[in-house]
Amino acid sequence: MTTVNSFSARLISTEPGYVVGVDAGGSKVAAGLISHDGQVGFTIQHPMDTRGAEASLACITGAVEAVIAGSGVERSAIRGVGLGIPGIVDAERGIGVASANLGWREVPVRQRLNELLGLPCEIEEDVRTAALGEARLGAGRGLDSLFFLVIGTGIAGALILNGKLLKGADNIAGEIGHAMLVADGPRCKCGGRGCFEALAAGPAIAARARGKLEKGTSSLLLNLCGGDVASITAKMVFETAGQGDPLALETVEETCEYVAFALQFIALDVNPQVIILAGGVPRAGRQFMEPVLRRLERQAAESVVFSQTFHPEMVRLSALGDQVGVLGAATLVPGFLEY
Repeated sequence: MTTVNSFSARLISTEPGYVVGVDAGGSKVAAGLISHDGQVGFTIQHPMDTRGAEASLACITGAVEAVIAGSGVERSAIRGVGLGIPGIVDAERGIGVASANLGWREVPVRQRLNELLGLPCEIEEDVRTAALGEARLGAGRGLDSLFFLVIGTGIAGALILNGKLLKGADNIAGEIGHAMLVADGPRCKCGGRGCFEALAAGPAIAARARGKLEKGTSSLLLNLCGGDVASITAKMVFETAGQGDPLALETVEETCEYVAFALQFIALDVNPQVIILAGGVPRAGRQFMEPVLRRLERQAAESVVFSQTFHPEMVRLSALGDQVGVLGAATLVPGFLEY
């Protein structure tokens, strides 16, 4: 099903150019018209076709064309297309190296989109793309150093330091979700044990709650899931924690302790001005942020070193919400939305 949103007709003006930002994933592709001052105009979202590279590229192309047509902007006013995609990306060569979500291997994304659209296109890994969006238009605006951390179905991050996106020697900087926090902890989908993702991502939160229920502990979760324990989600855990349920509160506290440990590592390792949290788990809001900040405050009180960098405003929620992907993608087009 295609979703269209046209809420900014005022963008159709004589201002200098637009970019189409595209956020592509394994289940959907979202695209939006972005003005030179970072305003989101006509947007569209529809399911992603993952039957093959050409099918998914055609899906992305269709979304871009729909945005241009629906916005009423002349094609000559479109300065380029920015695309954020999951997986390993070689942005310099414009190659989608590997994406399990899209089923891609060594796909010449930039070349094919240039051919299909007749517009200059740039690509980047989606978490890094979102980090650029927050840095230039969101919770990191005006700052030159930040760590962007997504905690959802998986966990991944991106580092912007002194205004530059850092990718690392092997192009895997930010894969903190697969850093081990607990020796011999639960198995992670990467094959390791005790990874941050296996302890604090959405599925891990749900699994921890299910494990407690299977030991016979009572909980409001049983009512919420209708007795189907396998259907429990992290969202349900946070919801029942908000109702004071002891099992859910314990699960959330354990999760937030792991998150606080990881945030302290990040803060002491790269010393960003802020750490910005995004994804389904941080969207729990107060139920998530308050335990995380309490733990960080305790760590700062106990460590003279950590106390030098920690302050309550250091950890922030994403300010761009669902638009972070398309806005970040727009920043990939050279000269558009620069610092």
